[in-house]
Amino acid sequence: MQFDMITTQTQLHDFIATLDDSPISLDTEFVRTRTYLANLGLLQISQNNKITLIDPLAITDLSAFWSALNEKKCILHASSEDLEIIREHKGDLNIKLFDTQVACAFLNLGASLGYAKMVETLEGIVVDKGESRTDWCQRPLSAKQINYAAIDVLYLQSCLENLQKRLEEKKMTLFFEQECQMILNQKMQTQDPEKAYKSFNNLFKLDRQGLAVIKALATWRLLTAKSRNLALNFVVKEDHLWLLAHYRPASFEDLHRLHLLPNEIRIHGDTILAIIKEVAQQDPETYPPYVSRLVDFPAYKKTVKAMRSKIQLCAEKYELPVNSSLQNVLLMNI
Repeated sequence: MQFDMITTQTQLHDFIATLDDSPISLDTEFVRTRTYLANLGLLQISQNNKITLIDPLAITDLSAFWSALNEKKCILHASSEDLEIIREHKGDLNIKLFDTQVACAFLNLGASLGYAKMVETLEGIVVDKGESRTDWCQRPLSAKQINYAAIDVLYLQSCLENLQKRLEEKKMTLFFEQECQMILNQKMQTQDPEKAYKSFNNLFKLDRQGLAVIKALATWRLLTAKSRNLALNFVVKEDHLWLLAHYRPASFEDLHRLHLLPNEIRIHGDTILAIIKEVAQQDPETYPPYVSRLVDFPAYKKTVKAMRSKIQLCAEKYELPVNSSLQNVLLMNI
């Protein structure tokens, strides 16, 4: 397999000059363990059957490459995390996305079909995935690692062309394109720190002051995670934020009684107690409203039943499993 490895700014500049309007197959290799942002380890690109690998550790300024993606047709597989990386580096995602995993789902080949299985199913080729857990930020990369990375973009375009023909035959091209655009739009949105708490579980069990506390703590945790590039749960675990909001400790002894982790108390104990105290001094009228569960709404059961009925009809019409992750977009097109 032939490919170019780019390790200098000059090589990158020359490569960018070769890009045209043909579809670009794109993949990223990254490491994410304790960090808020993924650490990019390698970029793989294929256009017009030419594979290029870019080493982001050797080239610190990739801005010209990210800009070159503007308005391009980009083929990815299971694009979610790749798009997050692109957004963090590029700032916006004005590309035309084709996600082959989404296409496979619409064709009932599997809701979360992996790249290797897709290639085997569509191309009849067995792909070695033995390097999937490698440390992509460690240098030097072995020949086996580099070949593994290059293969990840080798078959994307041929698979997409196969899938597009099947989607056209099944009259699902529009659904596929809408789903890809929806994924892209979602990844363009940055999280509002003030709304970070809304994704937490069991909010309905908290009173209004408890909701104000967990809102303030979740906002602080998200901003801290971003500023220190730490995974959220390495600041304070989500379950512990709920305990803090429910019991509202006033001392370090109280924090220990809640069984917070030693590092959570040692590093953030003073801040946590200060946030809880500050919320307690606020006007209760400023606290968030109570959170109700969906099951508590009078029309919940009737609405869910009607939705399930429509989903069943769509599933039968397009030969999809009822529990398909595509049911939302199908409902939008009824």
